[in-house]
Amino acid sequence: MTNPLDAAAISAAAINEALLIAGLHQHELTAEADKLNARLATEIAVRHHAETALELANAQLADQADKLELLVVERTEKLRETVSELEGFSYSVAHDLRAPLRGMQGFARLLQLEHAAELGPVARGYLERIASSASRMDSLIQDVLNYTRISRADAPLMQVNLDRLVRDIIVTYPGWQAPDVAIKIEGPLPPVLGHEGLLTQCVSNLLSNAVKFVAAGVVPHVRIWAEEVPASSSQIPWPAADGKPLANWAEQIVVRVWFENNGIGIASKDRDRVFQMFERLNPTEQFEGTGIGLTIVRKAVDRMGGRIGFESELGQGSRFWIELHQAPGFPAERTLG
Repeated sequence: MTNPLDAAAISAAAINEALLIAGLHQHELTAEADKLNARLATEIAVRHHAETALELANAQLADQADKLELLVVERTEKLRETVSELEGFSYSVAHDLRAPLRGMQGFARLLQLEHAAELGPVARGYLERIASSASRMDSLIQDVLNYTRISRADAPLMQVNLDRLVRDIIVTYPGWQAPDVAIKIEGPLPPVLGHEGLLTQCVSNLLSNAVKFVAAGVVPHVRIWAEEVPASSSQIPWPAADGKPLANWAEQIVVRVWFENNGIGIASKDRDRVFQMFERLNPTEQFEGTGIGLTIVRKAVDRMGGRIGFESELGQGSRFWIELHQAPGFPAERTLG
């Protein structure tokens, strides 16, 4: 039979042992917790340092962005001033060049009229080449002046009676009348938001090309008509004085005016050259021109907040179009900057 005292002693020893083991585990847990707390404190410090560095970097980035934006504004303004000065210089030079050219043309004409009998065939040939070259140079200078004028002049936009404008332009050109040329306007053309001077330049140049670039012996036929398309499909934003389109610009109506001709057409390889400055797609011996006409049209259309394009196949004629906003329902006047 077990002694009660021995049993109590064993029980006390077991309890002591359990307490000792628990103490050891508690010490180990406390040590591990201290390690974890130290690691967490380190990670918190590292993260705090990273956040501080990120805030500093963001502040520096914002400062650099402000400085860059200011620099861009300053450079843009200087660039505009430089471009304006260059445009003014080119306009002045081009204008001054016309004076000696007019002198050359005048003296060449006098020689042809009053002294042709005194000149031999070779001399008369040289004289004709001088007069022709001077005339071609004068046309080139006038086109350069027109382009510069369109680029620099204010372009107040208002309602333009497109139908009357086109008909008046056609009447003023004797060479565009029947039976030499057949120009047909289908239906009244709708009024558009534009600039009468710029539109006159566009229509004149497009019709001039349509009449000029036809095969030998072919009577030029030109067909003009208009259609309405949603501004959203045309992707023309409403032009505004502050440079921002109307919020509902996509709901507005755009007028697309077509100029179709039976000319020689344009090869697919030349499509990208059509609106470029001084680009001539055909030899001078076949068709006179300066290579600026369509460039002027594109610039004028741009100034009116519109678009221009064309469809053409070599030998199958061309269909040029310009898009402008429909005038009714819009404010009386807006100006493009």
